[in-house]
Amino acid sequence: MATRLGTLREFELPREYYHWLSKESVWGWLFLLPSLLALGLVSVYPLFRGIYLSFFEYDGIGDPEWVGLEHYAQIVGWTEFWVVMRNTLVWAFAAVVIMALIGLGFATLLNREFYGRSVATTLLLLPWAIPFISIAFNWRLMYDYELGAINGLFRTLGLTDGIQWLASSRYALFSIMLAWVWRNFPFFMLTFLAGMKGIPGDLYEAARVDGSTRLDTFRHITLPFLQPVAVVMTLLMSLWTLNHFTLIYVMTGGGPGNSSMVLPVYIYRQAFHLQNMGLASAIAVVMLLVMLTYGLIYLRLYREDIGGK
Repeated sequence: MATRLGTLREFELPREYYHWLSKESVWGWLFLLPSLLALGLVSVYPLFRGIYLSFFEYDGIGDPEWVGLEHYAQIVGWTEFWVVMRNTLVWAFAAVVIMALIGLGFATLLNREFYGRSVATTLLLLPWAIPFISIAFNWRLMYDYELGAINGLFRTLGLTDGIQWLASSRYALFSIMLAWVWRNFPFFMLTFLAGMKGIPGDLYEAARVDGSTRLDTFRHITLPFLQPVAVVMTLLMSLWTLNHFTLIYVMTGGGPGNSSMVLPVYIYRQAFHLQNMGLASAIAVVMLLVMLTYGLIYLRLYREDIGGK
């Protein structure tokens, strides 16, 4: 034992290796420097530049003109902004809940042994591999009033003569949400499936011996084990959904009216269509604060839930 410990001590790194200003650490920082500069250029600088521009009137061409908090005051009293905010929150909340439920359902199915499971898993994962722009154009074609497959099916079944899916303020946001859910539910499915594979089989066997039903084992074994995975997945997907731009912009552009307008598309329209760079920056700052608040509240509630158990 002494010989083994002595051998380990011979290979222990000197204390100066652990100091961030040591010669070895300096070389490490030098190797990291290009990546840190690139990260600062594409992430940190735009963030602070956006915050800076939110206090100015700026059209992207002339000199910025200081307006202070005027843009933020305009946002607070702007009915159109709150309509867009409502759309954004509905879009994010409903889409994530639907994706989580569908993903959990398919993961539960694929966690069982059956013939063709590998093929089924591959087919269910395919939507996740398709680029957003392709999905947007294909779903827009399927929603077409005259030639779309969805209206064609409804006409064949005699349910309706056709619905203006993307041209109706009633259906536009919901229609885009279906495309988003179809594309992203495999992410939930795959993560939940991986979590289920990590649950010890002995727990299910013991529950079966005790006479527990499948529903009981799902509620009291599967769901508690999946909770940490579900928390991370829900937080990530919520932020990705809040930030998503492509599907909505390509399929409806936020219309008709503002019925499918969400904050990322609204910011783009203010900045590049209306040349209101300062106002767009202020809206982006508000959006950042909303996402930070959501993330902090969500994690706090999760910690309180874990602490109470």
